[in-house]
Amino acid sequence: MPEETLVATPVFDPFHYGVELPLETNVNALGFPMRLVTNSPDIIRAAEESWAGYPRLFTDKSLEFRVIVSDDESLECASDLFPSRAQGHLLHIMSDPANFAVCDMDRGLASFWLAPATARNREFFRYYYFLNAIYIMTWHTHLTSVHAAGIARNGRGVLLCGESGAGKTCLSFACARRGWDFITDESVSLVRGSPERMVVGGTRHMHFRESALALLPELHGRLARVLATGKLSVEVNTNEFPEIRRIVQAPAEAVVFLNRTPGGPARLVPITVQEAFSRLERELPLMEQMENHRAALRHLAEVGAFELRYRNLDDAITVLESLVR
Repeated sequence: MPEETLVATPVFDPFHYGVELPLETNVNALGFPMRLVTNSPDIIRAAEESWAGYPRLFTDKSLEFRVIVSDDESLECASDLFPSRAQGHLLHIMSDPANFAVCDMDRGLASFWLAPATARNREFFRYYYFLNAIYIMTWHTHLTSVHAAGIARNGRGVLLCGESGAGKTCLSFACARRGWDFITDESVSLVRGSPERMVVGGTRHMHFRESALALLPELHGRLARVLATGKLSVEVNTNEFPEIRRIVQAPAEAVVFLNRTPGGPARLVPITVQEAFSRLERELPLMEQMENHRAALRHLAEVGAFELRYRNLDDAITVLESLVR
C-alpha cells in the first residue's frame, strides 16, 4: 500500500495576522506599563530611547503596541503626516498607505504598519507616531492635555504655557540649566482627579526651533531637521546635558503664560481663574469626555495663574524663582 504524502496547504492570510513579531520590550510609557512587539530592532531602540528606566505610575491601564515593518525596501520613508482622526474609542494616524496606525483607545491596543525607511528614521517615528499615539490614548482615559512645558523647584511644579513659538522650550531648558528640575518641554499631562494637580511628562527629548540657536549658544553645531510640519527643528536628548535633573511628575503650584515683550523688566502679572481657564481651554483638543477635561483644567487654573512678561531668559528665570521659594 503506497505511503500517503502530506502536502502543506498555504495559509490564506489576507489581513496579515500571521506576520511574525519576534522582538519585544516592556517599558512604562508616561508611567503606563507597555508591551511593544515588533519585527524591527529600530522600533525597539526608539521605544527604549524614550522610556527605558521610566517608573510605573499607573496600574489600572496598560498599553500594547504592535509595530509591523514591511520588508519592501522600495517603500519611501514617511515625510508628511495627515491630521490624526478619531471617532469614539478609535484613533487613526496616517502618512500614506505604507505608513499608518490604528488605535483602540479603550483597550490600549495600537497596530502600526511602517516602511523600513520610516522605522530607521527614529526621530520621525517617535515624534509623530509613537509619542503621538501614547499621549492621545492616555488622554482618552486618564490624563488631560496641557500645552505647556513643565519644570519644578523644591518639589513645586510650574507650568509654562503659551502658543507655539512663545518660548516654552527655551525657557524650560534655561531653567533646567539653572538648577530647576525638568519634566517636559511642550506637552505636559495633568492626572485627572488628582487633588494635588499632579502633572507628568516625557523627560528624554526636547525640540527647539531653529531660532533658539540665537538664544542658546550651547545648541550651536546641531543639525536643524525639517519636520513633517515644514518647520525646522533641533532635537536634543537631555542625557547630553548631565547637569539637568529630570523628574517624571510634580504637583503643579503655578500656571504661567509666557509673553515676550520688547522692553521693560521681567515681571509676573496675576490673572483671574476664569482668564487662565479660558486660555488653557483654547489649547485643549476636542475629545471624548470633554466635561471631565474641562473640570481638570478649571481645577488647575485655581492653583494660581500669572502672565510672565519678559525679554531675556535670565531675567525671566529670576522672576520665576519667586513662585517656588
